[in-house]
Amino acid sequence: MKRENWIDWAKAVGILFVVMGHSSYACEDVGRMIYMIHMPLFFFISGYLFKTDKNYKELFLNSWKSLCVPYIFYNLLFAIFTICTRMVKLLMGSDVDWTFSFFNPLWHSLLGVANGIFDGPTWFLLALVWCKFFTYALHTNESVYKKVGLLCLWGILFTVRILCGIQFVFAIDCALAGFIWFKIGHLIKLNIGRFIYYPSWCWILLVFVGFFVCYKLMQINGQCNYIMADVKGGLGIVATGMGLIGFFSLCKLLNGVNSKIVLRISKASIVIMCVHMLIQGPLESIIHYQGNIIITIVGDIFIVLVLTAIYPIVQKYVPVLVGGRK
Repeated sequence: MKRENWIDWAKAVGILFVVMGHSSYACEDVGRMIYMIHMPLFFFISGYLFKTDKNYKELFLNSWKSLCVPYIFYNLLFAIFTICTRMVKLLMGSDVDWTFSFFNPLWHSLLGVANGIFDGPTWFLLALVWCKFFTYALHTNESVYKKVGLLCLWGILFTVRILCGIQFVFAIDCALAGFIWFKIGHLIKLNIGRFIYYPSWCWILLVFVGFFVCYKLMQINGQCNYIMADVKGGLGIVATGMGLIGFFSLCKLLNGVNSKIVLRISKASIVIMCVHMLIQGPLESIIHYQGNIIITIVGDIFIVLVLTAIYPIVQKYVPVLVGGRK
């Protein structure tokens, strides 16, 4: 399948947003706006690119290799890193709370409880597995009753999560929230294909309107947090939807701009997503780059570029960490 340039722009800018979302900005609204759209946009892109031409066995094997195996190995690496750093602290005479820093994350990582795993962002990999299977079941099932039953099941589980605050295992609750955008992306691909070619001024207008409405609704309703399956109700979904309209309109405007670095960042997005926090913390401890908006953005871009540079090495020598991606 031919690559769509706007998708690469969306992934490249989106993964920068993911890194920025874990930094501390002097202006709190920067982080709050990022949280409104940074994970929904990746669910949307994944749904847009999702194909239903496999059977269940092929879908399982593909999901296991491309999503589950990286989840296991990244959290294993972070667990080893945690042990090593805590042992260094012990040798230096500092106290270590092993329950808080190791055993709780270990338990959460084994069960896939999104809030508290070793490698925080990897919850998205597990959630994506559920989104794929649920979408596949809806798309391939010809029975209207079964489709309605599946949607009712989704609605019941999502309602239980919101009202009772229960965190489900294997990031099922995150998938319940992310499925909204995954399915919308998939439906747009099926029914529209490539975006309609509107004049540039239309996309420019949508950029400003989308982000403006998203920002105003966020101020009224608060920010979303998909790791907690918190979409902030119907108003939050509208706010995120408008933010995504603004974001993807911007990407459509950039569609004609071909950039090798954007393509490379797009391909390296799984490594950037799963490893950036390993660099972010030590970098902040050494140079204290977070706080000032400009300096923090420069620091976050630096992290993205460093991980993009090492991606070919990871892809060649540790392919399990990229899920066999080419």
